[in-house]
Amino acid sequence: MTPFTTLAFAAQSMTVGITALTAALAFRTGTHSGRRLAAFFGTLGLALFASAVLTGWQSWLPGPAVRWLQIVNVVPVYLIGPFLYAYAASLLQGGTPQRQPRDIWHFLPAALAAFAMLLSAIWPPAFAWPGAAVALQVITHAWVVIAVPYLALSAWRLRDAPQRLEEVSADEASLRMRWLRHLITVIAVLWLIIGLERISVALGASSWPWPSALLALAMITVTYLLAWGGLQLGVLMPARLMDRHEAPGDPAASPDPAGRYARSGLGDAERMHIAADLRRLMRERRLHNDGELDLKRLSEQSGWSPNYISQALNQELGQNFFEFVNSMRVADAECWLTDTNDQRSVLDIGLACGFGSKSTFNAVFKRMTGLTPTAFRRRATTSDPAGSRVPVV
Repeated sequence: MTPFTTLAFAAQSMTVGITALTAALAFRTGTHSGRRLAAFFGTLGLALFASAVLTGWQSWLPGPAVRWLQIVNVVPVYLIGPFLYAYAASLLQGGTPQRQPRDIWHFLPAALAAFAMLLSAIWPPAFAWPGAAVALQVITHAWVVIAVPYLALSAWRLRDAPQRLEEVSADEASLRMRWLRHLITVIAVLWLIIGLERISVALGASSWPWPSALLALAMITVTYLLAWGGLQLGVLMPARLMDRHEAPGDPAASPDPAGRYARSGLGDAERMHIAADLRRLMRERRLHNDGELDLKRLSEQSGWSPNYISQALNQELGQNFFEFVNSMRVADAECWLTDTNDQRSVLDIGLACGFGSKSTFNAVFKRMTGLTPTAFRRRATTSDPAGSRVPVV
């Protein structure tokens, strides 16, 4: 092997190891999104493994073995885009997303590529004529283009992520968005490097040794950054990023107040005063009915600093900001749902309370009351036809 080939082989081999470890850590989280992240890194690692073998031993391998390795090298990368988008969709959704029948169409390009590559390995004469040979080359490299829309769609989902993540804590919502933003950015840079390498091959620069070595070094750098970032943010740890919702006041739902605010100068009396002032302000100004309300806006409206607000809510009420706001929204919803004179739909009531969508309203309401809004309204109107207020479940 030439020095450039040796460098590429060593970098690819290291990348395979990092990718496999990252996939294993993601799978160990035991979450729906974690399994999809593991599938993303797993397909990437499988393709890199075949690429490393071809880089190191292609000249020593028989023709049939090379063709079968090319199948392993090409087909999995067609799945990188769909798995990335599936991961983004599950991460930026409060509940566990349900698989739709149409999702199978995302895997159609991979199936077509597998068919063509298998035919090439089993019956090479099928691609002996020029047109078929060109088609095989297109199939070999088309995954780079196919993955671009999935990158764009994954980034697009970040646009309305705050509304989708209303039912999780503010810390977890921030963590999910920050991690996914980093993941998409790094993968986009990688795709740019791969695209430049493919262009250099198409322009006849395949005899140059540096593109494959540069790509291999970029791959190990990118994969290391992703793995390191995932560990730093806690995404790859079982206890940090979870597809479940803790009940308000559950110690697992909020940071440890004693540890987080150990050095705060805010006394017990001040905390009680701030908590009471926030509840009064929310009731009088109906701030919780504003779908755009966040910690910064509440700070501006109340005059208290965001840190003081968070500390007062955590230590006095046992809630973080999102739980505090959503509990008041749910209280409004309960009143309106039990009013038989209120003819608004469940969606209209949810929007009036400040929720961004019906799915978010359903998820938060059921987590806090044990019933969906529709079931709550049905039970209330059935058990109390006069329209009196029923106790909160």
